[in-house]
Amino acid sequence: MQELEKFNGTVAAIYAHWPRFALLYGGMVVALLVMGISLDRGWLSFVPLATAVLLILAYFFLASLWAVYQLYDQRGLRPTHILFDMGQLLPEDRLVYVDVGLRYRPILLSRRLTIGHITVVDIFNPQWIAAVTLGRWRGQLPHPQSDPRLSWREGQFDLLPLPDDSAKTMMLCQVVSPIWEHGDRLALLREAYRVLEPDGRLLFAEQCRTQTTWLTAGPAAAQLPTAGYWRTLLAEAGFHIQREQNPNGLITLIRAHKPGVTQARQLAFDLKF
Repeated sequence: MQELEKFNGTVAAIYAHWPRFALLYGGMVVALLVMGISLDRGWLSFVPLATAVLLILAYFFLASLWAVYQLYDQRGLRPTHILFDMGQLLPEDRLVYVDVGLRYRPILLSRRLTIGHITVVDIFNPQWIAAVTLGRWRGQLPHPQSDPRLSWREGQFDLLPLPDDSAKTMMLCQVVSPIWEHGDRLALLREAYRVLEPDGRLLFAEQCRTQTTWLTAGPAAAQLPTAGYWRTLLAEAGFHIQREQNPNGLITLIRAHKPGVTQARQLAFDLKF
């Protein structure tokens, strides 16, 4: 835990996404050079254009820093803690946390437990997960120390190492989006459905394409799915959405549940008619 105290989520995220920040920073340097050369040579018509480019790049650089701080720093939004509260979890509760090997989030979350327990299932596999960014990130994270509130397992997106109907609560925080294929994403959510007991809770968080992400990420926001896409995916896996939040417009947090036996029978009855 002492090693984790030194961990700065903002710095780690910047290192993991360094090509974007390097491109923005390099663009600002080039814009400054163009301004200086234009002033020196008397090419005054280029100065307003270079100034505009510099201001735009500086804006997106600072906006990206703000978004990274909010999403990944220990002092930011802390989406896993918001999910913990949305799920109305208690310090003595048990939950399953599906991870892609970043480790620091379940470690920090475990501090809210007393006699509770988090089973962390690492499903990272470079064959089907966007591995470049996560690989850089995983390499600089502290190794977990022994803690009775945490246990660690290896799994796959299509086979979680847990029995049917064995978990009351499961948390997936920015775990589904690194999986590229829609079918693989659905397979993971169906595995979550299988593992959860009837009336079990799924606490889900993913970035979405919103006005805020357009303002912070620019054209890169076009790669993000909409909130409607995640709702449809959850419904396709069989979940019913109970509650949804979108703090600062940066990340969508959803509390969903697996229908109980009575609800499932009622749904089947309604479909017949």
